[in-house]
This record gives sequence, structure tokens and C-alpha cells, in this order.
Amino acid sequence: MPVREDSSQDMSHEMDDGTAERPGEHEATGSEIERAADEGGSSGLPAGVGDEQLSFKYRAMRSMFRGSIRAAHRPTVTGITNVPKTGPVIIASNHRSFADSIYLSALSPRRVSFMAKAEYFERRNTVNKMVGGFMSAVGAFPVERGSAAAAVKALETGEEILRAGGVFGIYPEGTRSRDGSIGEGKTGAAELAIRTGATIVPVGIVGTEDVMPVDANAPQPKTFSMTFGKAIPAPPRAHPAGPQRREVTEQIMSAIRALVEEAEAERDAKRRR
Repeated sequence: MPVREDSSQDMSHEMDDGTAERPGEHEATGSEIERAADEGGSSGLPAGVGDEQLSFKYRAMRSMFRGSIRAAHRPTVTGITNVPKTGPVIIASNHRSFADSIYLSALSPRRVSFMAKAEYFERRNTVNKMVGGFMSAVGAFPVERGSAAAAVKALETGEEILRAGGVFGIYPEGTRSRDGSIGEGKTGAAELAIRTGATIVPVGIVGTEDVMPVDANAPQPKTFSMTFGKAIPAPPRAHPAGPQRREVTEQIMSAIRALVEEAEAERDAKRRR
């Protein structure tokens, strides 16, 4: 899939189901992020962001999912102290499984808001009800696929979350990796960090592709690792902005790649024992 120099983290063609971009769908560019923010468009904060009334629901849902995940998969989670306890944070992770957003939300030390397919909130069956309930509790927000308006609105919502001091989860590659490799990052995460002053925490996830394979109907009883890397401070805005966005994006992707490679090496060493 081609990546444009100014293309942002995909907001329209990858909504946690791993499907690829469809012809005619839109990728919001870095300039569109700037224009949307400068025009002051407001999409409203998703439920759970800055709303203390939802704190009990959030804690209850996270406790349930966290306990289930630990019992079923025995994940190795390291580096959680690298996540700042307060202030705006962008969680930038590689993406190998549909379940990545659920696992990140359940195991992160702070509430992480992700965009998610609108279908997950329709609660048509038991699985959707559980996933949708958890997504709502952690402050995820529904996004309709396939339009420029939806892409820009998602960017606006991400910026609002960060300006409110929240945590926004994003996959810089823009789509789920089918073979585990890490592709070139889009510049949306960098642009949001530059605009809001949010700290970026790179995350490397390994093994979720085995826990929840592409065509699986249910999680498999396998383990995975999640590593929160050292925080990357947002740089002050430079002019022109384009080269800076790309430079920060490369820094993010380099950190993610290093975390993944280290985790894969540790996993492979354990398998050889």
C-alpha cells in the first residue's frame, strides 16, 4: 500500500479488523490535520475521557478483561513505568491483531482511547456487547469507514483527547501487519504530538498474531508480550512542518521496531531452550 509523505495515521481504512484500504477511500494528510485544528472543528470527547462518573465502570470492565487476559494468555508486560502518570500521551504501537486495542486498553496503566469501527458499538451479539461495552468504558469512539469527513473528524477527536490530558492510542503503520513485519509509518501521530505537546510512548507487541489470528473466531490459548518503551518528548513546532513530521515519525518507528526485535529475540530464545 503506497504511503504519501504527508499521509497521517490512517483514520478511515483500518478500524482494528485488519482489512486493507479500499479504492477511493481517503487518507487525511498532515496539512488537513493542521487545517482541521486551526478551524477549530469539534467532534466532542468520547465517553470516558475526563468523565469521573464512568470511572467505576472503567475499573470494573478493565479488571474483568485484565483478569481474563492474564489467565488465558499469561502475557509479559514490561516498561509500564515509561508511561507518564499525568498529561497527554500518545501510545504508538505496531499492529498485529484485531485484539491489540483491547489488550493495550486492558493492560496499560492509564485509560487509552482508540478509534474503533462503528459496528463494534452496535451490540448485535454477545461478543459485540462485551467488546463494545469495554470500548465505551475506556473511552473508545466509533468511526465510520471510507470518507474524508470521517478521517478528519477522527483526527479532531484525537487532538481533543490529548488537549484534555488524555491518552490516545494509534497505529502509525495505518493497518494491521499480515506477516509481522513493520512498515513505514504515517505522520499523523507525529503531527498530533507536535500540535498538542503530547509525550509519545512507543509500544512493541509480539505474539497477538498467534492469540487472535486473522481468520480466528475466538482467542487462542497462547501468550504474547507487550513492551512500553522510553517516552519520546514532543519537539517544538518547526517550519516547514513536513520534514519535522517525517523526522519524528522515523524516530517513533525506529523505537517500535527495536522493541519488537528485542521481544522476538527473547521469544525465540525461550523456544530454543
